[in-house]
Amino acid sequence: MSEPGVSSSARTPSQGLGRVMVLVHGGPGSVEFQRARGITASLPAEAVTILGREGSRGSTAIRWWRALRDMSPSLVYVLNTAIPGGCLVPWWSRRRKRPYVLDTGDLVYEMALESGVGAGWKLPLLKQVETLAQRRAAAIVVRGTRHRELLLQRGYRRVELIRDGYVDPGPVDAGKIHLLRERLALSERFVVGVLGSTVLSPKLQICYGWDLLQALSRLADLPISGLIVGDGDGLPWLQNEARRLGVEDRVRFAGRIPYAEVQPMLRVFDIAMSTQTNNLPGRVRTTGKLPEYMAAGRFILASRVGEAELLLPEPMLVDFHGAVDAEYPERVASRIRQVFQDASLRGLGATLPERARALCHYDVLRREFENLVRSLVPGQASAGGRE
Repeated sequence: MSEPGVSSSARTPSQGLGRVMVLVHGGPGSVEFQRARGITASLPAEAVTILGREGSRGSTAIRWWRALRDMSPSLVYVLNTAIPGGCLVPWWSRRRKRPYVLDTGDLVYEMALESGVGAGWKLPLLKQVETLAQRRAAAIVVRGTRHRELLLQRGYRRVELIRDGYVDPGPVDAGKIHLLRERLALSERFVVGVLGSTVLSPKLQICYGWDLLQALSRLADLPISGLIVGDGDGLPWLQNEARRLGVEDRVRFAGRIPYAEVQPMLRVFDIAMSTQTNNLPGRVRTTGKLPEYMAAGRFILASRVGEAELLLPEPMLVDFHGAVDAEYPERVASRIRQVFQDASLRGLGATLPERARALCHYDVLRREFENLVRSLVPGQASAGGRE
């Protein structure tokens, strides 16, 4: 009988590949778990076991330790820098003399320091865990080009780029999109949307979606509405901000939705927004929403920061200065107005699915993942930390 959170019950290694265990700091419904399934799908089923986090960190650590002991994998792949994996796996690797890979999309310590999320007394521990996990890894996988460049500059020897990915949704029924618009009372509106976790930054006093609300307040003369998809502790802050700005009647909060509903929901957007702060944590990020937006063929408005600058055409980029740019919503509102009035600009979104398939589709990422795994499993890898 399979353990909870295990995607494969097989326990026999695949010839020439060994046994790969993927430890995910997220539950079976999380974006991280989706990535784990996506990048491992090309490997033989008997070669891969995926374990997600369930319950407390302590109970997860016990379950993962038992799995490591009983399955004795040839390689462990840790998704995201967090406890317990960031501490448990380096210890296991050193004891068993077997490699592990750390897959991270963020500079965790710098992001907590800049935003204040998860900061305070946890900061020194966070820094220690991140440093330990990176130094002992046979390879570090990142999702942004700038992240890779930074870690190589910091002296890490093997850093691989495997971008955030997406699952091809196939044809999306136009009737479903129409019903979604009706349900959200957006049938006759031009929709500017954001998808993501609405987590309030206590240090910066902003929350994902703040710039959309501010832009809406500058577009009262046009039939434009905002749509915020996702949840988090910042949702009440956003709702209060919408009231303060007088746009509460022009913004909809869809809440959290299952992954299977993401692509239909994105088709409700006429413009999709993706804003990264122009500081070190922002510059290294890709964010999983960017490939999803591209795959949906949306016109994207993104800050000229990080991977977006490399992936998107010039008309979709908007300058952003520093950690909080008070003038950014004005620039965004001006670009929204321009796109609303110019159908040829909106047509640029149709060019993005092909680019997404070439760079971010899981068919591509699986090959990159498999090449990495096969290079490490034979036992020829040395620690990938700094010299």
